[in-house]
Amino acid sequence: MKRDLEEHYPLRKAAEILDVHPITLRRWEKAGKIRCIRTPSGQRRFPRSEILRLLGEALPSGRRAVLYARVSSAKQAGAGNLERQRQRLEEHCRARGYEVVAVIAEQGSGLNEKRKGLARLFKMAREGQMDLEGW
Repeated sequence: MKRDLEEHYPLRKAAEILDVHPITLRRWEKAGKIRCIRTPSGQRRFPRSEILRLLGEALPSGRRAVLYARVSSAKQAGAGNLERQRQRLEEHCRARGYEVVAVIAEQGSGLNEKRKGLARLFKMAREGQMDLEGW
């Protein structure tokens, strides 16, 4: 009998390697996008080969990112919330080796779908000016 000697990762570690939320990884497994095995207690274990396969498919040829930061009110913007949000997004990108091609920051209600910054973000996505689609 041949034993499977391939390394397997628990859900959280596999999600960390793939840079996705554990819920996303559960959805992918349910949809058949990634294969996993179950332990006797029902926990998921993801084979290294599956993670590498997904990394090969998921990583774009480039690592360009467009950042979008928004606050609802002038009070929030004045308190420095918008600037802190922008800085945290930039730090996240730097830590993961993404190239930031644009930073869009605006003040506006989340209920207003006609925000200029959001429209610019969508336009840049349609035109292929970024490689990453959110985390």
